[in-house]
Amino acid sequence: MNSIKNNGYSEFIKNDKIITHTVNGISRFLILWIIKHYGPIHGYNISKEFSDIFESLISSGTLKKSNPSKMYPILKNMEDNGLIAGENVLQDNKKVKFYSITEKGDFLLHFVCKNFNHIRKSPKGSLFFDDFLNFKF
Repeated sequence: MNSIKNNGYSEFIKNDKIITHTVNGISRFLILWIIKHYGPIHGYNISKEFSDIFESLISSGTLKKSNPSKMYPILKNMEDNGLIAGENVLQDNKKVKFYSITEKGDFLLHFVCKNFNHIRKSPKGSLFFDDFLNFKF
């Protein structure tokens, strides 16, 4: 990231929507993975895990930390679409909603992973992922 800042692009990156849209594009997939991996899990911990994944972008100022005002509408939408299920639980005299992945959400998660693996194993896909994952900063 320092080489980008030294080239004068830091303001472009902070103000450009490309990074935000890219993160938003994979956020539901990451949320499904977080819920499958750690679930049942409540919204605050989903938000925390999500922020931990993007820690380097957050600490560099490129991305804002995940917050409940943005996370809970996404969770509600995913619940409305049957990808996750929420269950209200009384914890420390507070009502807390814990989320689990549904069969539909699990199918979607596996579908995306399977198709990325097919792309990754093709000759051009392999070249792309090798370059992408080994990019030198």
